[in-house]
Amino acid sequence: MAEKFTQTLTRDDLPAFFRKLADACESTPSEGFPDCTKAKKIRLSIKDEYGQLTAKLKMSAYIDECDQCDECECGGKRPDGLPQYKRLKKRMATSFKVIFKALHLNSVPPDEAVADFIADSRLMTKYPGKGDPLYAEYNKLTDILEEAWQTKNLQKFHETVDTMNHMKTQCHHQYK
Repeated sequence: MAEKFTQTLTRDDLPAFFRKLADACESTPSEGFPDCTKAKKIRLSIKDEYGQLTAKLKMSAYIDECDQCDECECGGKRPDGLPQYKRLKKRMATSFKVIFKALHLNSVPPDEAVADFIADSRLMTKYPGKGDPLYAEYNKLTDILEEAWQTKNLQKFHETVDTMNHMKTQCHHQYK
């Protein structure tokens, strides 16, 4: 569910608008301003239309939405106890993107992103018909990735991430 907010203002009002937005992201919003504290994705666009600025704010993917939980009866799990495949793949895409970007910017990825990606990788290979012939090789890469992370061997970690990226491309080409 996405929430949209639009406001027309002048250039002089812009700094106050940004302060309200910052407050809405940190704690309670000002009256008439949306609560951004639980938004996972926030898009902001500001257009100058003949001297009047139109600020549009769109928030979506709230953190407490059902696609983030595994315990409720909302359909977040399949009858075999696994999370819905599409949701798992979205989570994996997010964590992998964070890892990949960090490594290619010569920085260390966040521990949480790595842990989530490894856990989700192990789950992914339990789904029949989604690339079974590649699962053994992928599981081996996941083991290498985890060991490289635990031993803080960032070069090996980086190489394994690049290999997994290549394998992902190959798998998606074949099975998607």
